[in-house]
Amino acid sequence: MKTMMTYNTYKKEFFRGLLILLAILGILALTMLSVQAQTPYKLGSGSQIKVSGTSNVHDWNMVATNFTADATFKIKGGQLQDLSTLLFVLPVTNLNGKEELLTTRAHKALKAKEYSKIAFKLTNATVIPGQKIIKTTGNLTIAGVTKLVNLQTSYVVNADESITCKGTQEIKMGDYGIKAPSYMMGAMKTGDKVTIDILLKLNKNILLSKK
Repeated sequence: MKTMMTYNTYKKEFFRGLLILLAILGILALTMLSVQAQTPYKLGSGSQIKVSGTSNVHDWNMVATNFTADATFKIKGGQLQDLSTLLFVLPVTNLNGKEELLTTRAHKALKAKEYSKIAFKLTNATVIPGQKIIKTTGNLTIAGVTKLVNLQTSYVVNADESITCKGTQEIKMGDYGIKAPSYMMGAMKTGDKVTIDILLKLNKNILLSKK
């Protein structure tokens, strides 16, 4: 009887251990499938960030085409399903206007010597496939000040599964401790509000995708 009880106990423990092992393996498999479904992307040519503003004399704008952006998307059947990471970094001195004086004053106002980069890091995103919209929340850092902002972009998934995103964000320079630039001994004064237009053309990062 004692031997039989011991055998039954051993059998129960064996099957319980087997079930636990199978559960762990199942979780690992699902995790690996989830990771594999996420595809890294990098910035492609034709991308642009444009900053526009007003003044008491005329409107102005500055453009940058040289910056970095990395994202992680999930695409299934040619349809975008998720955006899990996004980081773009713009060196302030890569943002230039048509007039040299405008560029110089803007770089000074943005404190380019102390804070050389403008950056946006995603914290949350919701993809709405039916409307081709991505609603994002993230940390925008300008002149050493970081603010949580909501940014909505439209998107297109191209035939090669590259992704084009377009979005617009209005900010107040004062919120980031930036004094609006002035010119001609104060005769020309810029407004506090600026508009940031973002065009990101993102391609699959083949090297990272193969790892």
